[in-house]
Amino acid sequence: MPTLTDTPALDRYMALSGIYDESPAHDAAFVAALAEALEWHLAHHGPYAELCRQQGFSLSDLETIEDVPRVPHVFVNVFKKYELLSIEKDQIALNLTSSGTGGQKSQIFFDAASLARGLGMVDLAHEAMGLVRQDLLTNYLIFAYDPSEAKNVGTAYTDSNITKYAPKKRSYHALRWDEATQAFAFREAEALEVLQAYAEEGAPVRILGFPAFLHRIVSRMRELNMPKLDLGPDSYVLTGGGWKKSESERIEPEAFVAEVEEYLGIPAGNVRDGYGMVEHGVPYLQCEHHRFHVPTFARAYVRDVETLEVLPYGEVGFLNLVTPYNLAMPAMSLLTSDLATLQGDCPCGRSMPTVTIIGRAGTRKNKGCAISASQLLK
Repeated sequence: MPTLTDTPALDRYMALSGIYDESPAHDAAFVAALAEALEWHLAHHGPYAELCRQQGFSLSDLETIEDVPRVPHVFVNVFKKYELLSIEKDQIALNLTSSGTGGQKSQIFFDAASLARGLGMVDLAHEAMGLVRQDLLTNYLIFAYDPSEAKNVGTAYTDSNITKYAPKKRSYHALRWDEATQAFAFREAEALEVLQAYAEEGAPVRILGFPAFLHRIVSRMRELNMPKLDLGPDSYVLTGGGWKKSESERIEPEAFVAEVEEYLGIPAGNVRDGYGMVEHGVPYLQCEHHRFHVPTFARAYVRDVETLEVLPYGEVGFLNLVTPYNLAMPAMSLLTSDLATLQGDCPCGRSMPTVTIIGRAGTRKNKGCAISASQLLK
């Protein structure tokens, strides 16, 4: 039986090199780590153990990579209604929520070792995507909640954490608390002034956060016939969270990349999006060809929306994400409400499959960080 700090299979899985390589060795390490996590949750979370019993799935049924889709999944909304813990409360090292301004909130927990694995995955994914540049002193414009005010909101924590991949010269969070209204507000004019100041300064710039806010900034530049900026070849746009409630302003991804390149002077290959869910924790980053790659820390499946049977590549269904890294809660196999397809053969050469997000079902009952934040654009 593993303990929270004695997890040999998870340690081997975290030490894998080539995190976007698909191979039998990676599959074997993943299955061993998943079995270790399954053994832990069966012993420490009664309701999940009962779910497995009802579905006739036991630890001995997990032997090969083909068995992974059979690991009983938990629907994402369950985490918005219940606190699911496989550890004692005094073992919690971090508690995140998926929303800070209203709506249903997922309560996500980490013990210290699981948190270290989660942060390690994010580091390795950014390194493997060529996004770590410790040689460049960089200015940041962050379209996310100011972490000093948002406290434990998942996106604020994540965005603050990823500023470490290029040393920070200055940073500005554009979603700030307004004491007068007692709510967060998007400081559009202030953010545009910050961006212009960064351009004049000449240092590389990284723009992080929700894409709808950057689109609003570029649209304002276009409306005011402002001079185009040249932020240079070492600048990046790293977005995440999607458009959600800003659907009326949404533009196609190709158009978004093109307008950023035209108005901000950032190369198209440096405009990357990220997909993830605080309930799952694994980062899915876009490569230079703007495809979300599954890292070897996870496996992704698409399931039929009626039967929940696993579908082949190219077909649309509910996205099911599997990862063993978090022993604090039984979120190994998470059935999301996102509609997606899977593909292989990305021109970037990374062999792990890619995910295309088609949309989200039932958003009115499934608010996340991005939905709440994007409401600030109204």
